[in-house]
Amino acid sequence: MTTIDYIIVLLFLVGIFWFGSSFYKWIKNPDDLYVAGRRLTPFILAATLTATNISLYSFVGVSGTAYKHGISIIWQTWTGNMALVLAGLFILPIMRRLKVRTIPELLELRYNGIVRFLVSVLWVFRLAFWLGIVLYAGVSAAQQITGIESFTFWVFIFAIIVIIYTMAGGMWSIVFTDAVQFILMMLAVLIILPVSMNAVGWWPGLVEKIQPAHLDLITQNGSYNWKFVIAIWFLGIQWACLDQGLLQRTFSARNTRVVVNGMVWSGIITTPFAFLWVTPGLSASILYPGLDKPEFAVPMIIVQHIPMIILGFIVCGLLASQMSTLDSNLGSAATLFSNDIYSRFLKRKATPKEIIRVIRLATIVTGIIMVAVTYLVPYLGGTVDAYLTIISIMDMPLFVIAVVYGLFWKRATWQGAVSGYLGGAILGAILRFAFQVDVSTVTFASGGLALIICPLVSMMTKAKFSDSMEKVFQAKKISSEEIESGDIFHIIPETIKGKMSILILIAGLIVFFTGVIMGSQDLQYSSHTAVAGMIIFFAGGFLRTRFS
Repeated sequence: MTTIDYIIVLLFLVGIFWFGSSFYKWIKNPDDLYVAGRRLTPFILAATLTATNISLYSFVGVSGTAYKHGISIIWQTWTGNMALVLAGLFILPIMRRLKVRTIPELLELRYNGIVRFLVSVLWVFRLAFWLGIVLYAGVSAAQQITGIESFTFWVFIFAIIVIIYTMAGGMWSIVFTDAVQFILMMLAVLIILPVSMNAVGWWPGLVEKIQPAHLDLITQNGSYNWKFVIAIWFLGIQWACLDQGLLQRTFSARNTRVVVNGMVWSGIITTPFAFLWVTPGLSASILYPGLDKPEFAVPMIIVQHIPMIILGFIVCGLLASQMSTLDSNLGSAATLFSNDIYSRFLKRKATPKEIIRVIRLATIVTGIIMVAVTYLVPYLGGTVDAYLTIISIMDMPLFVIAVVYGLFWKRATWQGAVSGYLGGAILGAILRFAFQVDVSTVTFASGGLALIICPLVSMMTKAKFSDSMEKVFQAKKISSEEIESGDIFHIIPETIKGKMSILILIAGLIVFFTGVIMGSQDLQYSSHTAVAGMIIFFAGGFLRTRFS
């Protein structure tokens, strides 16, 4: 980087700090910090969801995995996008109608305060762990691109900026800085892609020079094979239903229909984006084989092929992608602590000013934990392995008790929920850390044990049917808010066109899984079949937003 590039990056960091912090004056009550007053429109919601889902984890971690293992890692993004559509159509409308701020708050409505407290505490650390992974990806890229190799320098530069503006403006700062950062991020990747492809002779040159197995979307063997695709599909469903960073944005939506449209649009829009970070990783495997750290793949392309001045703007775009993820999850962790621990268990009658003060303090504490975790990531196998490890252990059991049994089986008790969650998570941790079992198997094991333990313990304990639990199950129906506004969304469509769109969605899922199973037998056209199924699925989801 040249002096002018450093000046561009410095101006960006100062500008985003000033812009994000300027929303301090918008904060009048805790809801402004939590959910931006629940006033987000479909466009802003879709933009901020997309910005959150695209981070330097994608450009550094996922690109590095494509560099090492091939294109099949793209399913981590694609299955997540399919999950956004499913969650947006069938699960998130329920949560928006309940007007909860967090998943633990939902768990108390469904079960009791014990479940809420347990999940709140564990999830604050879970979010801090993810933040550390994202920060590590950003620091790795900054070291390689800028030539400033001090790990600690970049850790504290990024951490201080994001912590301060998130603490100051809460969700208002997050959504508006994300919108700006999304534009910068897209400009950056739209430059990196053609540059990397030109360096290898575009697609024909890439196909000619790369290992053929690296271009198989569905593989029979390897770390990211057909089993991985199925496992990451289920993990994607739980992520879209339960990720606090994502949900806090949807809870900020103006009404239920905005939630549906924002989730579905974000899932569809982001799908082609996956090529923007996977393809440069494939190109780098040709240009720079044998890198010690796969995470350096895309940064190497940037350093070697991007001219000055443009390089400065590219760095700004990549940093923007990182900050949009850091700020959202920092806000989420602070919300969990203040809403689900402090206001519920430590000081129930806290004033709005006290709650705002606690949210800001929690943001600082979470940021400190984030920084500590950043130094541990190299010992966990890098960004992608670290992330997949934590979600395979902790996330699937939560999905089972919160969504599968929490929303669809009234007989589930709080004892069953706690036993299922802890049992699944403990088994996952043992398999992953003690026996080095692969992530796919850990996912099925942790979720599977929770599926078994929760109903068994529930049947052995007394069920208590409360008004709050009934409220959860009634939220599947349209709300009074929707009736009054006239903007109604039926989870189960009432029109012929709406029902046909659901049939198209289901048909797409069947075709998709048929392709994945074909891949397990190494059959020809398995990849084509799976991709065709995904496209049909998205078509059904889009049509569902048009026909209520």
